[in-house]
Amino acid sequence: MVPPHPLRYIGVALVSGAVVLVSVLSGYAQVAPSSGPMEITTDTPEYCQKLLHRVGNMVRLATEPVPAEVTDLTSEGQRMCDHGQTRGGIMRVRSALKIMEKSGGNSYR
Repeated sequence: MVPPHPLRYIGVALVSGAVVLVSVLSGYAQVAPSSGPMEITTDTPEYCQKLLHRVGNMVRLATEPVPAEVTDLTSEGQRMCDHGQTRGGIMRVRSALKIMEKSGGNSYR
């Protein structure tokens, strides 16, 4: 029988900008500083525009050709967000962001 992993986390709570991870090991809490302000994402037209802005910045800074799939997903995502299909639009724009991050490495940042 394999013993349980010694650092099994049982909860995460936000306390004054720091994430508190409660560990089973020794019954103590480890406080990890936050890496920046917490971003709350919702399926709103404003969030869709924020994602579109991020894609636009990545495309503008790209040093190599942007994959056609990124252009297609971004255009479709923007069209959907503009026509009230916010959730589907956000999904497409997020997919475009993932492709940009994976396919170009640092050349897209």
